[in-house]
Amino acid sequence: MNAQLFTHNVDNLGFNPKYPQPPAYIKVRTKYKKEKEFDHLFLAQELKSRCAKGEGANPSPQSGTAASHNPIWVVEFSKDGKFLAAGGQDKVVRVWAVLSTAEERRAHELVEAEKKASGGGSMHLSAPVFQQKPVREYVGHTSTILDLSWSKNDFLLSSSMDKTVRLWHLSRNENLCTFKHSDFVPSIQFHPQDDRFFLAGSLDAKLRLWSIPDKSVAYWTQVNDMITSVAFTPDGKACIAGTLGGLCMFYETEGLKFQSQIHVKSTRGQNAKGSKITGIQTKTWSTGRDKGDVKILVTSNDSRVRVYSLRDNSLEMKFRAHENACSQIRATFTDDTEHIICGSEDRKAYIWSTSTPEGEKKNQRPVEMFEAHSSITTCAVIAPVKTRQLLSASEDPIFDLCNPPPVTLISREQSVHGGSQPPTDGSASGGGSALPTPAESTFTKVAESPAYIARSAHTDGNIVVTADYTGSIKVFRQDCAFAKRMRLATDKSDTASVFSKRTGTGSKMGGLGRSGSIISKSAPRVRRDSTSTQPPNERIMSWQRDLGFSGGQFEGGGAGNVTPRRSVASMARSVSPEKKRSRISVVSDSGSSSLKLGER
Repeated sequence: MNAQLFTHNVDNLGFNPKYPQPPAYIKVRTKYKKEKEFDHLFLAQELKSRCAKGEGANPSPQSGTAASHNPIWVVEFSKDGKFLAAGGQDKVVRVWAVLSTAEERRAHELVEAEKKASGGGSMHLSAPVFQQKPVREYVGHTSTILDLSWSKNDFLLSSSMDKTVRLWHLSRNENLCTFKHSDFVPSIQFHPQDDRFFLAGSLDAKLRLWSIPDKSVAYWTQVNDMITSVAFTPDGKACIAGTLGGLCMFYETEGLKFQSQIHVKSTRGQNAKGSKITGIQTKTWSTGRDKGDVKILVTSNDSRVRVYSLRDNSLEMKFRAHENACSQIRATFTDDTEHIICGSEDRKAYIWSTSTPEGEKKNQRPVEMFEAHSSITTCAVIAPVKTRQLLSASEDPIFDLCNPPPVTLISREQSVHGGSQPPTDGSASGGGSALPTPAESTFTKVAESPAYIARSAHTDGNIVVTADYTGSIKVFRQDCAFAKRMRLATDKSDTASVFSKRTGTGSKMGGLGRSGSIISKSAPRVRRDSTSTQPPNERIMSWQRDLGFSGGQFEGGGAGNVTPRRSVASMARSVSPEKKRSRISVVSDSGSSSLKLGER
C-alpha cells in the first residue's frame, strides 16, 4: 500500500529534530550534596510587562526604595497548570497562558522569526513556555498588589495595599467584585473545596472568611497581632493565620474557632523572639513513610524555611541558606512535595530536597542554588506537572526529543481526501528552520500509549519561574534532552564516518562485495539531494529510480542469474577488488520473491 509518513522533520536514523542547541547552561551550585538534580538549566524565556523597562535598561542595585523600581511580589500558577498570574508594584494583574497546542507555538515562532529578520533574535534554541503577550491584564487596584489566589474554576483573587480584595475571571476583562477592608491585605486564599468562600488576613489583625455570593463576611475573629499570611488545610476544615510576631494560629473554618498555635522562632540569637511570617502553605505528603500526612511549610523573616506536621504541630525540617530578612519572600512546595523552592535577597533561587538521605545531619540539608536575577529574587516557583504535560502537547522541541510523538501512517488516498500534504523543508518559516509537521490535516490521530502519557510528565524537565525587584519575570528550563541530544550527535557522527569510507573494495572476510554501489557509482544524485532535505514520498521515489526498481524487481545490468547453489558457492569465495563483484537482485517468480546472486 502506498503510504506517507506524517511526523517531524527527522534524519534517517532516528527522531532527531533539526533544532539549534540551547543557550549556555546556568551554573548551578550545590551544598551538602554531590549530584545535581537541577543541572542543564538554561534561560528559556523572559516575560515583559508593557510598562516594564526595556531590555537595554541598566540593572537595578540590590537595594533601594520600591518606588524607584517595579518589584513583582507574587507569581502563581493556576490549578490546572494552564496559566501564570503575576502582580506587584505596578498595580496590574497579568496572566500568561502556557503554550498548549502546535498552532500556538507556530504563532509564537512567526513572531520570533520576525525578530530574527530584524536583527533582534537569537540563534539559540527557542523553547518558550508561555505565549509572549499576556492573555489578560487586570487593572483596578490603586496600590501595590501583595497576593494572588486561584480557584479550581479559574477565578482569581488579588489583594492589595489599597485595602481591597478583587475578584476576576479569565472569561471577563473587568473586575467582578470588590471586598473592602480597613487596612492592607497581605494574604488571601480560596477555600480548596468550595470556591464560594475565601480567607483574608489583614494588618487590622482580623481574620475574615468571606462569602462571595453574599458579598459579605461569613465569619471573622480578632487576632492579637497583625496578620501577614493565611492558608487553608488541604481539606478546608481548618485554616491558619501567620502574624508579624511569628505566631501561626490554627482555627476551625466553621465559625473560626481557635484550636492551637505554633511560635515560629529560633532557639537562640536575635530571632529567638520570633520573626514575621511571610508565607504559609499546606500540602498532603505524597512520598515516603509520611505519605498522606499534611505538612505545613512556613517562611519567615529570620531567613529560615520550616516544615511542621499538622498532626502534632511538631517541627520536622528546617532549611537555610537563602536570605530573607526584610522582604515578603515565600517558599513553595513542588506539587510532588519532593522539593521546596524559595527566592532570596542575594539574587539567587534556592531549591532544597525534602527527602532525607541516610547519615544526613539535620542542620545540613542538601540544597542547590543559582543566580536568577541582578536584583532581589522576590518570587520563585516550579511549574506543576500539568504545565509540563500541556507543554509537551505543543510540539515542544525539548520534550518531543525526550518523548518522541506517536507516528501516524496514512495512505496516499487518505492524504488527498484529507487535504494534507507531506511537509517539505521549503515550507518551514525562518528561511530553513525546521518546524514540526503542520496539523491541518483531518486524519485520525494515533492513540497515545500509556507509556507515552506517563513519559509526558517529564520529571527531569523542570520549569522554574522567578521574578525580581525590577519587574523582570524569567522562565528557566531544565534540558532533559541533553543526554539524548549528545547520544544522537555521537551516533550521527559514527554513521557519517561509516558512509564516508571508500566502498567497492570487497570484504576481507569473504562476505559480499559491492559493485556499482548506489552510493558510490550509480546514484550520484542521492548525495546531492540528501534524504534529510527531501520529503518522504520524494525520497522513496528517488530510491526506486536510483535502484532501477520496478514491479517488484530490479531492472538491467545483469548477465544472468545464478542458482541458489551457485550463490552459496559465490558467498564462500573471497572477492578481491580485481575480481568480479556480486550484486543482489530480487526476482519475482509466480508471486514469490527469492534472493539470488548475479555476476557481471
